[in-house]
Amino acid sequence: MEKASRKAVFVDRDGVLNVDLGYTYKLSDLRLVDGAVDGLKTLQKAGYLIVMITNQSGVARGFFSIDQVHQFNNALTQAIQTQIQSFKFDAVMICPHHTEGKVAEYSVACDCRKPGTQLITDAAARLNIDLKRSWLVGDKASDIECAINAGLTGIQVVRGGKQYPHSKQALAIVPTLKEAADIIVKQSL
Repeated sequence: MEKASRKAVFVDRDGVLNVDLGYTYKLSDLRLVDGAVDGLKTLQKAGYLIVMITNQSGVARGFFSIDQVHQFNNALTQAIQTQIQSFKFDAVMICPHHTEGKVAEYSVACDCRKPGTQLITDAAARLNIDLKRSWLVGDKASDIECAINAGLTGIQVVRGGKQYPHSKQALAIVPTLKEAADIIVKQSL
């Protein structure tokens, strides 16, 4: 078996890339978080794979459909591409599940809902990612817990919409993805 060799940054969607309004799915609500595009540019230039990971329990709860999640993710990518023409996510990983959902198909316990690690391990297997050299940037303590569970280093972003308690396990707590990217690049020199 080939040894995993690629480095990646797993980036949470709501609150890190786009403003988190709570169950954000409407295209009219799409607003990029300040510093998100600059952070992505920095990570891309440094040679990191960039994987978007997102819990979207609104699907299980019946607030919106998985198709609407894909439409929002596509619009988000297009909004980023207006500022970084060559940009694309190397993978987009979505957990639509929640045990208290109303849509039977998605109302299940799973290993992909963060802080579970299946979104990360699936992307790592598909893209040959070395998790020891990789990072996760999220806005919730559960994102940082996911990072630790998967063997990643986690950084918490705190200015992307809703304010969540700070994680004591985060390597750093920063305002935006740009500051997180600067730390990641500096640490990997």
